[in-house]
This record gives sequence, structure tokens and C-alpha cells, in this order.
Amino acid sequence: MRIVLLLSFIVGLSAPSQLQAQTPAGREPDIHLDLSAPRLIAAFWVAPFVFQDSGLDCPEDRWTISVLNGTLKTSHLNLPPFEQATFPTHMKNDPSDDFTWRLQYVRPNCRVEIDIREQVRSDGEWKSLLVEKERRPSLSEQGRQEAVRRRLGDLGLLKESKPAIQLEPGKKLVFGSKGPPRWSGGTFSWGVGFDDAPRLCMEAIGEFVLAKDKVAMAFFGPLPGELNKFVLDGTDLDDYHARIYLTKDDCRFEFTINQSAIRDGKSVPIPLRPLTDRAETGPITVRP
Repeated sequence: MRIVLLLSFIVGLSAPSQLQAQTPAGREPDIHLDLSAPRLIAAFWVAPFVFQDSGLDCPEDRWTISVLNGTLKTSHLNLPPFEQATFPTHMKNDPSDDFTWRLQYVRPNCRVEIDIREQVRSDGEWKSLLVEKERRPSLSEQGRQEAVRRRLGDLGLLKESKPAIQLEPGKKLVFGSKGPPRWSGGTFSWGVGFDDAPRLCMEAIGEFVLAKDKVAMAFFGPLPGELNKFVLDGTDLDDYHARIYLTKDDCRFEFTINQSAIRDGKSVPIPLRPLTDRAETGPITVRP
């Protein structure tokens, strides 16, 4: 049995008034979806992008995006694989600079990078917030450790260190279910923290999908209350980078996505398909 996720491009591309011709960066977005607008039918609203088919073994994954109290988190549900992957996908989430978190998915011959920033509008201009101090690359290791102690102290969580668990030789420390592998599984989350993030930025929950040469971000709406009441914009930043914004009032999250082939240890960018060709690509399918 395979678990198959289908996210149709129809929702994101069917409304002519919401799909515009490809425009240079800084102009109107290619896809503009106001999820706060009244709608008669609840549905997934999708910002899809497609890279040129490279024939490579590019990553496939699906994760849930949530935004609450100004913090963005990605959450994964891990079920036991039916077949052990020969070359597992390596994932990494670290700041690439003082303003940007970079989520990387790496396969032997293909890499996907997703850069995430949180921005606020001040005096009519969007300004990127600094990555939380304890993870900021420009600080020394000592400076980051001091920031960790200060934050834990502010939260009342700073305690004396405890001795490490000592194991007998040949013994392993196992967490989770002790049942058969078919019942084991788990979840894990990555938080993307920025200093001085507004707590009332937005409330959001949605899905991000990687499917070989396709990527998409989808949100369901309308929903009750303030959940998923924001604007979803998508555009081609250039020939190789897709850009997605989640915007509400004077706060927004920025996602910049690229895909590259790995050849002889070097990364070679894979171009995006032209926007006018994407309606012919069919649904996004993820097969774990």
C-alpha cells in the first residue's frame, strides 16, 4: 500500500483574475490569493511551482506549516517505511545568515533549499527580522551560549546541569514504543525563530509539498475565526528561484525556493518551468 497525496493545481490556477502573466521581481505577483475574502465553498488554495524535469532523484516530502504567536513551525508525521531507502534524504535546518533560516533537503544527486524570513512593515518598507540571537551566525559560540542561558533564565527554565545517563557496555538507549516496527512512528517539529517577532502576526496552518520537480504551498479556507486569514502570493523571483509570501497587515513570512543538481560535488541550478506551462503538469503526487 502506498500513501498518495494529491494537491490539484486547479484551485491555484483556475481563476483568471488571480493568475497574471509572469512579471519581473518587484511587480505584481504571478499568483495572488486573498484567503480572508468571503467564499461560498471551502477549498485548498495553492501556490504551485514546477522546475524543469531533470530526471534526477529529487526529494519528496510533505510537512505541516503552522504560525502562532509570531513563530513559524514545520511539523512532520513519520510512519515506518515499508522499504528501507538505499540513499535516505538528509535534512538540515540552520540559519544561512543573520536574517535567514535555510531548510535543506539533500539526495545523492539533487538538492532543494528553502530560505525563510519574517518581515515587518515600517514607514512603508518591509524589513527582515534578525534570527534569534542564540542561533545567529555572526555571533561567537560563546555569545550564542550566553544568549541561550539568558533566554532560559527569562523563561524560568535555567536549572543546574544533570549528569549524563550512563549505559552499560553494549546497551542502547531507546525512546518510544517497544512494540513491533509496524506500530512505531513519531512526529518532530522545527521552529523558525526571529527576535522581536510580533505575537499577533497571523494564525495559519497549511501544507508544504515537495514532489520531485514540483513544489506547492496550500492552505484551506475559509476557516472560522482568524485562522488562515491572510494573503498568499507566489511569483518567479528569477529563472531559478520561486518566491512565496504569507502576508497579513504589516507582518509577513517570505519563502524562497530553489532546486539544484549535484554533479561532481558541485551544485548546478535547475530552472523553473514557465508559468504558462504549469497548468499542464497535473497534480502533485507524493509517494513516501
